[in-house]
Amino acid sequence: MHPATRCRRHGDGHPDHEAAGAAARSVSRHVLEYPVWARHWARPGDARVPWERAVRVDLDGSTRSAKADAVACFRSQVAPVSPRSEDGPVLPPEDLAPFARDHEVLLR
Repeated sequence: MHPATRCRRHGDGHPDHEAAGAAARSVSRHVLEYPVWARHWARPGDARVPWERAVRVDLDGSTRSAKADAVACFRSQVAPVSPRSEDGPVLPPEDLAPFARDHEVLLR
């Protein structure tokens, strides 16, 4: 199922993300969701996204640095796995750019 059709029900369509979200919701009613894949298929005002639940969270320098360190830990996603051209990073620089912003948009 395309992630866009699942946004209405918490899900972004990725099994690992679904499992993490379900685990978080099982221990707390106060969960902020990070719409990981929405930037690929949604545009401002897209009716599939619950924009009324969106909240901007500004990030200070130390939080941005910690976030960059965490992203870098996923070497199979952000770095080549071998010298062969077909083994380049899964996420190219343009997909990583949003992770370097000074804020996040989360869903309450």
